[in-house]
Formats: sequence, C-alpha cells, structure tokens
Amino acid sequence: MTIALSISDVHVTLGHNHVLKGVSLDVRPGEFVTLLGASGSGKSTLLNVVAGLQAVDSGQLTFDGVDVGGRPPQKRNVGVVFQSYALFPHMTVGENVAFPLLAARRPAKERRAVAAEMLALVRLPGMADRVPATLSGGQRQRVALARALAAHPGILLLDEPMAALDKQLREQMQVELTRIQRKVGITTVSVTHDQTEALTMSDRVAIMRDGALVQVDSPEDLYRHPVDAYVAGFLGEANLLPTSGGRILDDPLGEDADGTAVLRPEDLELVPADEACPAWHVEGTIQLLSFQGTRFRLELLTDAGRKVVCSLPTSVDASSLVVGTRARVVCRDPERVHVIAAPPARPVPVAV
Repeated sequence: MTIALSISDVHVTLGHNHVLKGVSLDVRPGEFVTLLGASGSGKSTLLNVVAGLQAVDSGQLTFDGVDVGGRPPQKRNVGVVFQSYALFPHMTVGENVAFPLLAARRPAKERRAVAAEMLALVRLPGMADRVPATLSGGQRQRVALARALAAHPGILLLDEPMAALDKQLREQMQVELTRIQRKVGITTVSVTHDQTEALTMSDRVAIMRDGALVQVDSPEDLYRHPVDAYVAGFLGEANLLPTSGGRILDDPLGEDADGTAVLRPEDLELVPADEACPAWHVEGTIQLLSFQGTRFRLELLTDAGRKVVCSLPTSVDASSLVVGTRARVVCRDPERVHVIAAPPARPVPVAV
C-alpha cells in the first residue's frame, strides 16, 4: 500500500521562531520528493510534522484524504530512517529489522520471514545474525532502511540519510536507495542539504527557505528554470548577470536591468576575442584556471566587477589561459539561457 500525502497551510512556531510559515505540498502515491534547503530552512521540522513528532499550530495533514493531525506516530503507518540510523546495538541485524513487527506483537516466525525478505531487498542476505557494530556505514544504512520498510508503511521518511557517509559511498547509496524505492513503489519524502543527492534521487524537489516553499518542480526544471536568484544559486553553480533587451549589461550598477540571466558554467564556451558573438556573451579578465579531472574551471572578472565561471573541456589549450589576460565566453544556444524577470517596481507614493 502506498499513500498520497497532502500538507495544507501548515504553521509551526518553536519558542519565538516561526519555523513553518503556511507550507502546502502534495505528494503523489509512489512519488519521491526531496525537501532541499539550507540549515534552518524548516525542512526537518516539516518531516517531523509528517512523522507525528512535531505538533502544528495550524494547518492540515492528510493521508489519502484522511486527516491524521491527531494521530500519534505509531498510528500513522510511516517508516522513518534517521540520520544516525538509530539501530539497537544489543540486537542482531535481524532483530533490528524485525523490531516494528515485535512492537506490533507479530509471531516470531513471521518476524524472521519478513526480516529475511527485507534484508534480501537491501542486498544484505545472510546477515541477520550479525550485530550493527560489525557493519560498515553503508550496511548500517541499509539495515535502517530494511527496518523502516518491514511493517510495509504507506510513507517512507528519510532524514539526511546520506550525511554520515563519505562521498564515494554516498554516491553509490543514492543509486541503491533509489532502486529500492522504485521497486517497493512507496511514497517517499527525504530531507537533505546536498543538491546532487536531491537531483539524483527525486521525482520532484521542494526548495525551502525561511520556513516556506520557494519552488517545487522536477530536478531538470528547477535547474533550468529557477523562479528566482536564490533557487538558481542554491541548486548548482550559476552565473547571475543583469540583462536588458535580451543582452547582458556591462555597467557596474545595472540600473536599466529588466531581468537576471542564469548562465550555467557548462553552457559557456571560450571564443577568440575577434570572433563575432551572439547576444549572450561575457568578457573579462582571467582570475583562476583549475584542473578538475574531466574539465577545467575558468573564473573571469568582468569590467563590472562580477565573477563569471565557465566549465571547459580538457581539449582546450590551457597554456593560453593566463591569469591577468582577457578572455571571452559565449552561450551559443539561447534555449540554455533562462531569464528571471525583474520584480515590478513599487509605486511611488504621491503626496496629496
């Protein structure tokens, strides 16, 4: 069974802090949605609201259209994987996985069968008799996931599930966890501050800022069509440059700007200074050139004092890119340029 989750106009105050400010979000059955934001944005509080660990000041929370705001955590049919995994050190792996069934007073034979099934699902067959202390970080995470799924919940909640893993293992587990979620088909809400993790695993990503949702969209649409400069800068590296009439402004203040162009570093390429350029081009002085394995990272400083980052293939002649010399980069495909319209000017009060 998988559940449709609906969060409607939820407000939460902790002490003197208004942590959630009218958050509304619908998650479809079987969908993987990630709450992404900086520390203090309210994402973990929202997850706790769904889990039943945090009461709300106002608003509504429904599972398949049924209001669950008054239900305690154990009555919500929700599985949770905490950042620390919270495995019981005195129990075996099998006992940890079967614990939700023990709490529900299910027969021992059923508990053993479900534990074996869940451990096979997370690719840890034959490890039921091990203890958590003998497992690697990735294995402990899989055990925690198996335990969360053991009672066949309708919703799976993941609280920073990769935070304790090193980079290489984190990337492996992103793929593995996505595989498991797709196979089970469970509605999943995850919390992270890692942009790559959110883009890799999610059907949709919900960007949070200061207790509110800024934009909810597919990873590609968020990356390519951010609603504002905050989303553009938060979700990957972006060059944000003032525009007017479909061209980039070169003046320092940009007072005539009618919008902000979002240019991703990988969409820019280096061109000779004397080559005719399309509208979307930038010139500047080279500040830094760094080798990053498969690419070069080039930093320019424009005459207006703005930093522009360009990701270049290793086939370029790096010897010609000398710090202190001039360079020009262009985006040849206008479809790759997203312009965020400037907010409307506030009317000037007229004295009467």
